[in-house]
Amino acid sequence: MSSPFAKSTFRIDWKARTARCPEGFTSTGWFPVTQRGHNAIVVEFDRWVCRACPSQKRCTTASRGFRTLTLRPQEIHEAVTAARTGQDTEAWRDKYALRAGIEGTVNQALDVTGIRRARYRGLPKVRLQHAFSAAALNLVRLDAYWTDHPLGRNRSSRLERLAYRLIA
Repeated sequence: MSSPFAKSTFRIDWKARTARCPEGFTSTGWFPVTQRGHNAIVVEFDRWVCRACPSQKRCTTASRGFRTLTLRPQEIHEAVTAARTGQDTEAWRDKYALRAGIEGTVNQALDVTGIRRARYRGLPKVRLQHAFSAAALNLVRLDAYWTDHPLGRNRSSRLERLAYRLIA
């Protein structure tokens, strides 16, 4: 079974408060709601039109047989849509590749040094802690390089690590 139509394939008319599906059918309901403390809009399509639609199986997997859309308010929806459109560019992918590289370093710093929370009060002491943590991280990486033991990619859960400690 193919995946449902993406939200981006629906045409939203904010002034008329309607949405048009990829098959050309117009929504029948537009309901401003609050979900988990945030404003949202639930758009419903007519159940009889959806059930008779030739693309119904591709459009929804809902047991009730008709499609609903949950939208954010217009300003947020348009900003998110623009940001997602930007992700299709080569420049965005290059920028994200840089971020993905540093994410591993940050994660390793959290694992090796426990740097998530400062041990001291005051900016000078926290800066010193960060400098020592960076030095420790560099020593771990140098040791792995010099001993030809690349840093492992295998992850284990805290429960698994605890089990190893209990067995030893």
